[in-house]
Amino acid sequence: MSLSLFDVVGPIMHGPSSNHTGGANRIGYVARALMGGTPEQLTFGYHPFFMKMFTGHRTHIAMLAGCLGLREYDEACNDAKLLAARQGITVSYIPLDEQPEVDRNTMRILGRLDGIDWSINGISIGGGNIVIDNICGVPVHIDGAHSVCFLLLDEKTNLQPLVTAISDLVENQLVEAGAFTGGKLICIQTSEPLTQEQEAQLEQLTAGVCKARRYVEPMHDFAQRSDQPPLFTTFQELLELCKTRDLLDAAIDYECQRSHRTREQVMAMGLKIVDVLTKSMAQGLKGNNPLLGGFCSGSDGKMAFDWAENPNSITGPVFNRAIARALAMSEINATAGLVVAVPTAGSAGGLPGTLFTVAERYGKSREELAGAFIIAAAVGTIIGNSGASFSGSIGGCQAEVGIGSGMAAAASVWLAGGSAEAACHACAMAIKNLLGLVCDPLAGPVEIPCIKRNAVGVSTALMGAEMALAGIRSAVPPDQVVIALIDTQKRLPHELRGACVGGLAACPIAKDYQKIWADKLASDQSL
Repeated sequence: MSLSLFDVVGPIMHGPSSNHTGGANRIGYVARALMGGTPEQLTFGYHPFFMKMFTGHRTHIAMLAGCLGLREYDEACNDAKLLAARQGITVSYIPLDEQPEVDRNTMRILGRLDGIDWSINGISIGGGNIVIDNICGVPVHIDGAHSVCFLLLDEKTNLQPLVTAISDLVENQLVEAGAFTGGKLICIQTSEPLTQEQEAQLEQLTAGVCKARRYVEPMHDFAQRSDQPPLFTTFQELLELCKTRDLLDAAIDYECQRSHRTREQVMAMGLKIVDVLTKSMAQGLKGNNPLLGGFCSGSDGKMAFDWAENPNSITGPVFNRAIARALAMSEINATAGLVVAVPTAGSAGGLPGTLFTVAERYGKSREELAGAFIIAAAVGTIIGNSGASFSGSIGGCQAEVGIGSGMAAAASVWLAGGSAEAACHACAMAIKNLLGLVCDPLAGPVEIPCIKRNAVGVSTALMGAEMALAGIRSAVPPDQVVIALIDTQKRLPHELRGACVGGLAACPIAKDYQKIWADKLASDQSL
């Protein structure tokens, strides 16, 4: 499966973490669809290392919102605890005991509904993308990007001939099956929804043994519908395409081929992203943003924006406005406000801060700004499809701010009228200079050092873009920089992957922030 442009620039969601908030919401949403409702008593299980962090990422609230049928962009998500209480739904939290074998981003939902003891295991794989890998002990692979038909069957059902017949019916698309306490299940995952004829045949095949049939729709409108290889998977392949077409055309063509959407639909999504960011950025620049932890001022973006006009500024208004916008968007993210993950929510400020400012510098239109976000997304797909992670808890902050900075550098070159080659090398130079950037939050909230680290992403993006526009090229080819990124992610110690134990989290002051957060959790029942 290849990434959509809007898996990389997206989802539109409430902060503060695409991995642990956006992804958690989607796991809860899919789990509710599979269960056929919401149990009155839910238990959420997390990796032991994440037990001290999930509250700061609002993972429990996002997952609960999903279990209530709310999506990551719904305004009511932040009120999930209140809504659940009104419905008499209670939640408890447990560490998963399979550590260290279990994936660090595993989230499990347990609950009893309609006589079935449900256990649904999901993994958040970065940027809001998920995989449901186990239902009641049965291994599956629901990726959130395909249509799913889920069948609950009588325990006496003979699975093998039924699975064979269903596989023939859906032309050998993914069909998974297994037995659990109280019955059997079949999970059918297809690139397109089942036709009416297939539905009728499925009903005949399962007559007398099917107790329930449920459906899970793709998480967004740009689900993969093509079996063809991606239009490009490397920077070199992208540059070959750009010998005969503009960089923006290549990016849009990539999405049109994989999701069978029109150019107009792709551009419409780019414009929607710009509009969401415009509104949230304006709010952030007003200052006094109520951060969840309250560790930072909530007005850093406003202060930087005001400083941009000061004649004593060292770098001048363009650089400082870009930093200000990045800080402001990161502050909105830290309030659980509406942001766009680019490529994650923890790095939600760097790309918008850069592109809005570069577009302003060159007098670009709303449509051209949307095009820049689409180009940034295309660059991100090259990195993500290569096997690099966007998750800080998997690959450190180089996976979030680092990749986001590279995406911003490339799109900035395009806005400035530079060549596709210059854009690719700008990306490489930005990422090279952030290799090894660790994820070391001092406490649970996505605030220290996350907010100001987005300003570093802007700085590196502008540096990469300026050098590339000047004709400077990366001595290491862009595709080999991606190889280096993947290697560095794998070698990064676990203590420096969002565990709250190494780097800045090992400083004496970290204990003070951890106590402040613990006291706040104890006194504020909305958290």
